[in-house]
Amino acid sequence: MIAASVLFLALATPHEHHPAKNVAQATPAASGSPSESSVATPTAGGQRTVPATTPATASPYGYRFVPRQPSRLEAGQPQIFAVYINDKKLRSHGAIRIKVETSTNVVKVVSRSAGREGIIPLIAAGDFEATSVLPKIPFIAAGMSVDLEFVATGPDGRKTTVRVPVQLN
Repeated sequence: MIAASVLFLALATPHEHHPAKNVAQATPAASGSPSESSVATPTAGGQRTVPATTPATASPYGYRFVPRQPSRLEAGQPQIFAVYINDKKLRSHGAIRIKVETSTNVVKVVSRSAGREGIIPLIAAGDFEATSVLPKIPFIAAGMSVDLEFVATGPDGRKTTVRVPVQLN
């Protein structure tokens, strides 16, 4: 409970927001290299083409959690496609960077821990991101595993929840 409360304090008070490029498939997230051809990148208004000369940058997210999607989905149901965190092992006084990829109809994403919650800011349709610094994690919590809960809300109030396991160090 102490560990989850400490983690919540960092999540509830993001210090800065960083729009990030879409991250590829693997966990840990692979570092990028210059692309050899044009790449279609999704945007809020459709897709845009990135020229072949644009070098890909290394991803700041080392941990990618992809939740199981329901076999039958109601029209308009909000979805969380992936949650990215800078590392699965969160360190005392360390940075925490979070990106939540959702369906474009999601209007709000909330992170929860220990009965408290904080909003992950919307960067673009389907892209919610926050960056913060964790407070000191009590030595008694070191090595503990906790679940971070992310709740995506659609415009009609329907919600989807995903729990992401992390370890405190």
